Amino acid sequence: MKGNYLGLLIYSLMLLSLQAAPAFAVDESLLLAAQNMLAKGQSVEALDLLEPHEEEYAGDKEYDYLYGLSLLDTGEPAAAVFAFQRVLAIEPNFAGARLELGRSYFDMGQMSRAQREFVIVQSQSPPRSVTEVVDKYLAAIESRSLQNRKGWKGFLQLGLGDDSNVNSATSSQNFLGFDLTEDSRKTPSSVLSMLGGISYNLPLSINSKFFFKTSVNSRANNDASFTSTLNYDLLAGYNRSIGTSSDISVAMQFYTADVDGHYNNKGLSLTGQFNYNFSPSNQLGLFLRSGMVNYETVFDIKDVDQNLAGLSWAHVFSGQSRVSVVMAAIAGQESAVEEESPYGRDYTGVRLSASYPVTHRLNLFASVGATESEFDGTFFEIPEVRTDTFLDFSIGSSWRVNKTWVLKGVIGQTENTSNIDIYDYDRNLIMLTARSEFHP
Repeated sequence: MKGNYLGLLIYSLMLLSLQAAPAFAVDESLLLAAQNMLAKGQSVEALDLLEPHEEEYAGDKEYDYLYGLSLLDTGEPAAAVFAFQRVLAIEPNFAGARLELGRSYFDMGQMSRAQREFVIVQSQSPPRSVTEVVDKYLAAIESRSLQNRKGWKGFLQLGLGDDSNVNSATSSQNFLGFDLTEDSRKTPSSVLSMLGGISYNLPLSINSKFFFKTSVNSRANNDASFTSTLNYDLLAGYNRSIGTSSDISVAMQFYTADVDGHYNNKGLSLTGQFNYNFSPSNQLGLFLRSGMVNYETVFDIKDVDQNLAGLSWAHVFSGQSRVSVVMAAIAGQESAVEEESPYGRDYTGVRLSASYPVTHRLNLFASVGATESEFDGTFFEIPEVRTDTFLDFSIGSSWRVNKTWVLKGVIGQTENTSNIDIYDYDRNLIMLTARSEFHP
């Protein structure tokens, strides 16, 4: 497919040069330089050249077409969609932009939408070189070659940071007249983390697949080793697309967690999720989860059965900013397994997250959330029902070094307020991570 794509690119650029003159002046030398870079496969350089002018030239079909190509070829198909849609809003019959829009959906894994765009291109009687490329994409969709080519992929993430309260403990020195041990009080520590995982897709048809994921997460709290953790996670599920606008998935997840080198707890859950895309910019999500958490024998009073439901809405603003926001609400119940356990609770939560791609390399993001919990039993023979309010806020940025590596910095703060003093705590976290994703 790559062999024919160079001819397609040259054809599209020639066709674009024959379009009507833009409604406002565009620096022709800028566009010519970008064309030359793309023809030579220098997509990153082309994007670096074009992106600073998006606010000035967005809406010009030649600029948007080249800008979309550079985004797509540097691994940002979701952003490229908006650029190609702007082109087609001006010139609906521009086959080159429509085919690139199909490629964008293809790279995003939205096969039904990709197929629709490719079929429209076919209906426009393009040259043979274009037809051959379209036919190969359609054949790839039909034969699931995309999923086969990307059947498995993996990632590795390394992190370094500082945590002001690694054990999420109170800063009080005593409680109910008793002095608290050092391990039961707020403990700061530097942090080293390593996270790695592999996922595999097993397609059944264009619209359905099985998926498998496994990961290992190690966190060493250097100044408080008694809180260091090692988690193993395994997930298997099934996903099916419904038409061009929605999909449903069901997954079973198992995890086990070690603390200070010893087994601490494990969990098993079943999750169902439904996503509905109103448009490329809007998605509604609904999920249900049911599971259990079992602790080692000495802590089995904490064992619970879990049920959780959630609703989310994601929106990506079009135009120059491409800001995305996600709003979510959850409601859940944890039922204690032990009859005398106080750890059963009902809880509700809300979260707002936002992301702003300053450039194709630099992304800013922020998240704020709140959860209210009301517990069933009594703690420390205090007759008052325990209620907690958990608040968290984080802000950060990521820098894409290349197609493989991303550097990220995060500053976060959490605070848990409880009517039982020993459960009051605050926590500040600073983390720097480097993440690499790879596939055949």
